[in-house]
Formats: sequence, structure tokens, C-alpha cells
Amino acid sequence: MRRGPAVMTPVRAATHGGMPPATWEQGVIRRTCLILALLAAAMAQAQPAEHGGAITALGKRYEDQPHAHYLAYMLARFNADAGRDDVALEWLDKLARRGWELGINPRDFAGLQASEEFRNIKLRLQRQQQRRERGQREVLVNIDGQIPEGLAYDGMRQRYVIGSYNAAQIHTVDPRGKMTRLWSSDEPLIVLGLTVAADGETLYAAVNPTANRRDAGDKSFVLKLNLADGREQARLPAPDAGYLNDLCLLGDGRLVASDSQESRLLYAKPGATALSLWDEPGHVIAANGVACDSERNTVYVAVYNGISRVDAASGQAGLLDAPRSAAIGGIDGLYLQGNDLVGVQNGFGAGRVLRAHLSGDGRSISRVETLESAIVDLNEPTTGALTPNGFVYIANSQIWKWDETKLRLREGQRAAPIMLRRIPLD
Repeated sequence: MRRGPAVMTPVRAATHGGMPPATWEQGVIRRTCLILALLAAAMAQAQPAEHGGAITALGKRYEDQPHAHYLAYMLARFNADAGRDDVALEWLDKLARRGWELGINPRDFAGLQASEEFRNIKLRLQRQQQRRERGQREVLVNIDGQIPEGLAYDGMRQRYVIGSYNAAQIHTVDPRGKMTRLWSSDEPLIVLGLTVAADGETLYAAVNPTANRRDAGDKSFVLKLNLADGREQARLPAPDAGYLNDLCLLGDGRLVASDSQESRLLYAKPGATALSLWDEPGHVIAANGVACDSERNTVYVAVYNGISRVDAASGQAGLLDAPRSAAIGGIDGLYLQGNDLVGVQNGFGAGRVLRAHLSGDGRSISRVETLESAIVDLNEPTTGALTPNGFVYIANSQIWKWDETKLRLREGQRAAPIMLRRIPLD
């Protein structure tokens, strides 16, 4: 069982890619799938010189695991954020020479855009990115001004449920694109992970206060709704949570929630009126997507450097062993389909949808395959939902366009229609 990285010092530089620290920090948190989210939570207390501590720790880990090229991507990103452009370019060049197939997200390197060397390396990385297009466009959703994050499928009514990252709103959309508002509030809230209960009539949503309200002490909660009419049934407060991200349900009715800011899990038993902290589940650093396996009484958790398996009875956890060349960190949405895990990966590179085939006992990954990558629709994909006809996911979340401090779209940006894509899983 592989252990997590050495403790890394939170980092902060004077500017990041030409943006002030606060703006860069918001961008990091919006990339809700890797350790940067965890580090960002503590940046306000860090000193500029401490940036080197994190880079040193990452470099040491890469020496120990030279096949883990996602670490080289992080090293390039951290050095670029610290203003060490030459070093960042060296790491990106190393990635290109070592056959990195996950591409590059240019927004991760905003300060290097004017560099001809960067543009050349970016082109090399884009050319060698693995291209896969197994799915097709499912439906185009036009919700005026909304930035989507969470997605669920309402099988009883054969429609999709979409949560809003920039408003206290949840909408439904049918396969023809007809949109209906299911729930809304005037409160300063945002909606992330969604999951539908086994009864097909109940929706759970992870809800967080906006950034300024979190700073003021407002707390996250899980919203419980009637799926038929959007009637609010309950709010389950999470007083110990920093930032609720994703949800799933075990066969005994336990609701499991990930807390990305505090790197831990919470749960609520049937009938509970609030979420409780799970006994320390071990390796869930920057916990993001969660997938519940009722048959094995297990929760799979997407973490910054892979996928953790948590025993729901004992709380014991550890990273799943995986093929050495498999880059499975930085996954956002995570879903169990049979004996496979389907993940939407946006933490490293340009983003893709992957499928990890589990061993018979579910304790390791035998093979990883790319389902979709390097296609025109992909622009910060986030989450998805399993449906009778395959896996449907948000291809272009556009989360990066939203300024969480000013509570508006960034200068010069506009929210485009949301593209949902469907991938058959036969």
C-alpha cells in the first residue's frame, strides 16, 4: 500500500500568473480535485519563502516515483506560480520528453503565455495528447448565466439534474433540452455534488456558503429535496465541514460526504439530523469525488494522487494500487459502474474521462483506459451521472470564468450553453 506524500508546507507567492494572490487562490479552489485545493486553504497564513518547501517535497517524491509524471506537472505549476519561469519550462519540457499524454491546461500557466518556448512546449504536449472520442453530444443546456458543477440523473422522470456553482439553484433538463428550475434560494449559497436516493424520489445536494460567507462563519449543509416537485424536506448541517464537495449513498442508507478543504469524510445515518465526522479514514488528502460500493461496504474517494479505498466498517483506508504508468490523480467526479470506476479528471492537464478496471476484490486497479480526451467539447469537465444508456457528463463547466469574491463572471467572460456528453459503457 502506497503512502501519501511527505507533509508539504502551504505556499504563497506575491503574484501568480499576473494575478493577485487572492484571485489565484480562488482559481485553485475551483479546481476541486488536487492537493492545490488543500494548500490553498492555508495560504493566508503562509509566507512567500515557504513556496520552496512544497516544491522541495514534490521534487523528492518525484525522485522516489519517477513514473508519477503528474508530480512533474505539479512542479511545473508550482514553479510558474512562484515566478520561476525557467524552472517551470524545464519541467514542462521534461514532461513532453517523457511522453505525457494528458495534455496541458494553458490556464494553469497564465504567466507563461507570452513565452515562445512555452508555446512550443504546449504545442508538443497537445500533439502527443491521447485523443479519444467514444461518446456523443447528449443535450445542450442553456441556463442563462449559470455555471454548472454537479450532475445527477432522475431515472423516474428520465431527466438530468444540474447544480449551480454560482447561485443557489438546481435545475432539471430533459433529453430534448427543456429546462425547469427545481429549487432555488435567495441565500448566498452554491451547489456542488448531487446524488439520488435508491427510492428515486429523493435528491441530496452538497451546499456551501459563498466565499465571503464562509469567511464570516457560515457553514455547509446537505440539502434534501423531493425530486418530483423540488420541495425542501430537510437541511443536514455539517458544522465540522470546511467545504463539502461530493456525495454518495451506501446500501444501508448512510450518506457519505467529502470535505475537500479539511481532507476528510462525513456521514449521516438514516434519520440523522446532521452530518458527523467519520472516524479518521486515513488517506483522503484533498478528498473530492466519492463512489459508494454497497456490496463491498466500501467508499472509493478521489484524492490528489490517486483513488483511496475506505472500508466503511473499520474506517481503514489506503490508496488503490494501480499500473505504474497510470495517472489517476486529480479526479473530480467518481462513479462505480459494475466492477469499474468511471472518473472525470481535470486536475492535471487538459482533462479527460477515464475508466479504471478494479480487481475482483476491489482493492487494486488492474487497468486504466481513456474514454474521452482531446475533443473540442472538453473545457474543464467536472462531474457526471450513470444512466441506463451510459455515462453522461458536463463537458464544459466553465468554472474558471466565475469570480467567487466579486460574485460575477470575470471581465470579458460570458457563460456559454452547457454541453452534456454521453459515453456508452458496454
